Amino acid sequence: MKTFNVPIIYRSPLISAIKQQRKQQDRMKKDFTPTRLEFGPLTILLARHFGFCYGVENAIEIAFRTVEENEGKRIFLLSEMIHNPQVNSDLLSRGVKFLMDTSGKQLIPWNPCIRTISLSSPLSAPRWRSNPGWNPSASRR
Repeated sequence: MKTFNVPIIYRSPLISAIKQQRKQQDRMKKDFTPTRLEFGPLTILLARHFGFCYGVENAIEIAFRTVEENEGKRIFLLSEMIHNPQVNSDLLSRGVKFLMDTSGKQLIPWNPCIRTISLSSPLSAPRWRSNPGWNPSASRR
């Protein structure tokens, strides 16, 4: 399975070691019992599956790589990428702007621009339409 380059601040070395040990013991992930950590009178139970899922790790990697590769450029996301305030505030501190909040309220004025490619020729150049009421299926040749 692909691994992602998620910033280290979102990874705990302890949790990574626990997950790696569980992966070696149960490669098919059929054992759903929690991991039991005992520290004298304190017992901690960690769920078998927790943390960022595959899609979230992918999204985080893409967002941070985009920021790194486009220094000084404006970067916009439709809305908060994931339900993690630390990740979202970190992206904001790096200059990323969210166009809408998670309920769909517009935060930054924008006019949607629809990019279409002519269906008559797969090699034709893309055409840009800035009319929000434009219907792409009505303009096919």
